[in-house]
Amino acid sequence: MKLLTPPAPTLCTIDDAQRGLAKSEFFFVYQPKLRMAEGRLSGFESLLRWNHPSLGVLSPASFIHLVEDSPLTGSFTDFVVAQAARTLADWTARGYGRLSLAVNLPAAEIGRPGLASELSALCCSRSVETSRLQIELTETTDPGPIDKLASAVESLKESGISVAIDDFGAGCWSLAILHRLGVDTLKLDRGFMYRIQENANSKVVVESLIELGQRLGKRVVIEGIETAEQFAWVRTIEQIDCQGYYISAPVPQEQIGELVAMHGMIH
Repeated sequence: MKLLTPPAPTLCTIDDAQRGLAKSEFFFVYQPKLRMAEGRLSGFESLLRWNHPSLGVLSPASFIHLVEDSPLTGSFTDFVVAQAARTLADWTARGYGRLSLAVNLPAAEIGRPGLASELSALCCSRSVETSRLQIELTETTDPGPIDKLASAVESLKESGISVAIDDFGAGCWSLAILHRLGVDTLKLDRGFMYRIQENANSKVVVESLIELGQRLGKRVVIEGIETAEQFAWVRTIEQIDCQGYYISAPVPQEQIGELVAMHGMIH
């Protein structure tokens, strides 16, 4: 397989993406989340890649703009969640039944009628507990009508599915929206970690966001842990999960076992 190439958004078309989906050119890699209090894996985030026949392996930055708000959105959602259920079932068979898996979906798809029921049925068909599946909303996208989104999030939670806001602090969503959505998890944008070593105020902001999330009863995940210094700092913070290249780059399914052997799993 070719190496991951820089984004080339102008070279991909929606017809190309549709062809790639039909020909199984899209695949996933998995980045672990480490629960700092225990030093063990709590789960993984599923990250989509495209093994393009002429452009090499592309990250979502090269093609996600083609999918969002297009006729392909629903097909990609079906593909993503079906693969997530298969992966969780495979992990269960391999003895990794405590690991969760997060997938990224746009707000418009989370509001799709009947999605919670579809996901519950999908998990049931694979004998997977719905609590192991997490849906991540990206805060940098337009959430659309908040009442509709809040109702969809509540339906997912009633089905046992966890919901997270990804890249929290990077977009334009207000604290009022956060309160109304009632999500389970906040994932702080990786940009905060880049800035804390340059600006003392950034560290204060991160600490305040963590405290806010925890006081609201949310699990907080810090993304972008890429240096020993950053890792040492987050180890001083209680009750958080962390994710980043210092812990591990995204890995193919075949390497999940190596990470489990290295870190273990939460109890």
